[in-house]
Amino acid sequence: MTREQIITAYNAKLDRIQASRSYSDHAKRVLAAKAYKEAQQAVEQLAAAETQQIRDRRAGLQRHMFGHADSSDPNTLLARRGATDRANELDDPRTAQTALQNALEQGDGILAQAIAKRANEWGWSDVLNAYADARPHFRRSVEEFNALPDPDSREYQLAHSFGSMVPTPPGMATASPWELDRLAQTALDGEEPARPAFGSGYSPRLADADAQAAAATFGGEVA
Repeated sequence: MTREQIITAYNAKLDRIQASRSYSDHAKRVLAAKAYKEAQQAVEQLAAAETQQIRDRRAGLQRHMFGHADSSDPNTLLARRGATDRANELDDPRTAQTALQNALEQGDGILAQAIAKRANEWGWSDVLNAYADARPHFRRSVEEFNALPDPDSREYQLAHSFGSMVPTPPGMATASPWELDRLAQTALDGEEPARPAFGSGYSPRLADADAQAAAATFGGEVA
């Protein structure tokens, strides 16, 4: 279900609540608050899943670009360790470019990959481009990686935060988050008591007539 579908279903539920003649004004506020909290939770879960998909794909591309196939061969493990140590000694792009060219000419793919990883960490784009020229699959992975948003960036988090917001029900724009939570937690049977003291754990309840109307209209789905 997309965010647009969630919001459409939410607005339709609000319309049914407001159009019903079976509810008191208080009951409508309670049911609207419940619908709001349900929609907010659904949108947040969707947003979290989308972010995780991006993280998983970025991690997979990183492994594809700079990782290694599993191997228990001692010589291969030693070669990787040695290549990493040599690449980590490179401290400028010009030297790294020369080292990469030598590795490619000698067919030392392990060292070339280690140098490319070092170049990526330090932002040496010319070195990365040289490596990509010799590895078309690497360039495709880089292009896809660069096209993905960074979930840890301030820009992504800000946009994501706005995109995860659900509009409050009509007439409740000034309600505090605490008030919306209190209304949404109101049960659909029994009498509603006075506002409980903070931390008392007491849950307010909706009047019987409103509870029966809600069950009849929504089949208990908003209880």
